[in-house]
Amino acid sequence: MLTRITAGAILTCGSKVLLMKRGLHRELAPGLWAGIGGHIDSQDVENFRAINLIETCYREVREETGIERDAICGLKLRYISIRKMETEIRWHHYYFGELKAEITPPKCEEGEFFWLEKNDISTLPMTASVKEPLKHWLTNPICEDIVLFTVDGERATMSVRL
Repeated sequence: MLTRITAGAILTCGSKVLLMKRGLHRELAPGLWAGIGGHIDSQDVENFRAINLIETCYREVREETGIERDAICGLKLRYISIRKMETEIRWHHYYFGELKAEITPPKCEEGEFFWLEKNDISTLPMTASVKEPLKHWLTNPICEDIVLFTVDGERATMSVRL
């Protein structure tokens, strides 16, 4: 069974959250809302035992939005979701950070970015592996734990707080 490891960011600026509406042409979650993120690349792996996930996250943010790491404050791992699919297991690591200033991200091939008010995001169509961590964060914004979710279909269960 294939294992996919991904990392991504949910970036905020004041009361707004930067989210992407995935393009309808995308194979994975077309038309659904998501954060910034993607798969690890060979440059993110120091050796076969050390994967640098925060570097994956910074790289994906730069590639998809043009935002450089020095524009992000307090980027920190907050959530891990594990989802078993038919032929693979997906581990997604969600980092949260605050931008020093609101930017207008460029268009990217993945979809289109929007700044949304925090109060408006809970009703957006998303996969459970995105929606449940965001819902938890909205109700627990200062939680310092890393929270693990397991996802089964469209149901996510908070498993552990690390």
